[in-house]
Amino acid sequence: MALADLLGILWEQWDEVQQYLDEPTRARIQELLDAPGADPERTARRIARLVNTAVPEGHPIRAALDDSVRYSRGSAAARISPDDLARRMRALVVPAAVQASDPPVTPPADADDWLLDADHVTAADYRADGHDPADPDLIRLTDRQGTVRLPSFQFDGASGRPLPLVVAVNRLLDADDDPWGVADWWLGANAWLNAVPARLLGTPGERSLLAAARAEIAEW
Repeated sequence: MALADLLGILWEQWDEVQQYLDEPTRARIQELLDAPGADPERTARRIARLVNTAVPEGHPIRAALDDSVRYSRGSAAARISPDDLARRMRALVVPAAVQASDPPVTPPADADDWLLDADHVTAADYRADGHDPADPDLIRLTDRQGTVRLPSFQFDGASGRPLPLVVAVNRLLDADDDPWGVADWWLGANAWLNAVPARLLGTPGERSLLAAARAEIAEW
């Protein structure tokens, strides 16, 4: 599914769809629209999953999202650029007054604020260095002022690029959907490893990290 096709569907049916979206879902959709990353089609699929989770089973929007070809022919998606559609959708998802005054995402009520004290780079600085802070394989923590922080242990100190091992673990633990939980896994003491996982990066002990992450999943 192309991002333009998805946005066209949502634009056409927003009055119906928006009644099913709670504020966290609206905020997450806006975050994805603000930073679609290097793979807009993947972003489109993620937005589609958010919408499909929110609307009732059997709702027509589910079939519409699964039939992007039918909607792309002669629809708004075929006539309007993805950037224009994204601007329109942002205005629908979060009204301008709210966008101006409130951060798009805040920590959950039970967030461990100590995680925000870890060494990090802000999303703005990471983007300024030529990298993509919206990469779904990265941990992104938003503080109560709306600043997005990316814990520094995820990156190669020389290049600034994500460490492949960290990406593999983050993907396995689903950092995109549970950044706080995955940050806690990396930065907290781990009984299986008898160590803090992030401190093993760059040491011989890092060979055990993937196995420890799989063991974590097995306990869920």
